[in-house]
Amino acid sequence: MNLGAARVVLRPRSLADVIDLALPFCVLGRRALGTTMALVYGPVAALVAILRMRAHWGWPALWLVVAGAWLLFDGAFTVVMGDLLFKGPSEVAPRALVRRFFGKAGTVTFAVVARAIVLAASSVLVILPFLQGPSTQFVREALLLENATFGKAWSRSRALARHRGGFCFGLWGATLLLPPVGALVGDVLGNAIVGMVLQLGFPLGELFVHGGSGFAVAGALLAVPIAAAARFLGYIDLRTRKEGWDIQLRFMRLAAEAATGKGKRAA
Repeated sequence: MNLGAARVVLRPRSLADVIDLALPFCVLGRRALGTTMALVYGPVAALVAILRMRAHWGWPALWLVVAGAWLLFDGAFTVVMGDLLFKGPSEVAPRALVRRFFGKAGTVTFAVVARAIVLAASSVLVILPFLQGPSTQFVREALLLENATFGKAWSRSRALARHRGGFCFGLWGATLLLPPVGALVGDVLGNAIVGMVLQLGFPLGELFVHGGSGFAVAGALLAVPIAAAARFLGYIDLRTRKEGWDIQLRFMRLAAEAATGKGKRAA
């Protein structure tokens, strides 16, 4: 890992700074992330459309499909962002990275399900999910970016979150809220354009009338990479703090400046 090649400044950041950086980071890697979106969530959107129009599924069941796809497959963006952090957008190969993610899909699925069971079981004591959720949210990052086993990834996430409870709680809440907010924004904007501007009515449904719409599903899925970026950047921030990446970079700059000074004196 060449820290000097990082395309994001590796320094301790506030929660607001991490969340604000998520969208620009996605825009920077829009080509790779757009391809990943098409490969991973394109089939999910098609499945939802078929289940709605052909099988006549209700929106509560369809939202469960969308939520399941969000939780199981957002790790594909994590893998791509791991490359985007140190490579230019044109150097990233999203198709190969998506294949790498699906090569670990079994382990990721087990981790997601096991974490969901732990959170559900801990809900008996109301406060525990609000402790377990934030401290274990980086399990996917440890699995996919550090090649850790599930047990080590769980311990790694908790170790990174230690002494950063407020930051991790805020990040956890933000990443959980982003897809629902995306659904709301997608529904409002999509229906405003189609229903009011183009005067075509509401052919894809209305979120607050029918319980869902095609625009709401699109908005929720488009928000997933932004939520994944926020969590990824939070993970990078915690590693920067725990492993002193910013200090290492300072020493690298000092060494480079010293070498440049010696070169000038020799000349």
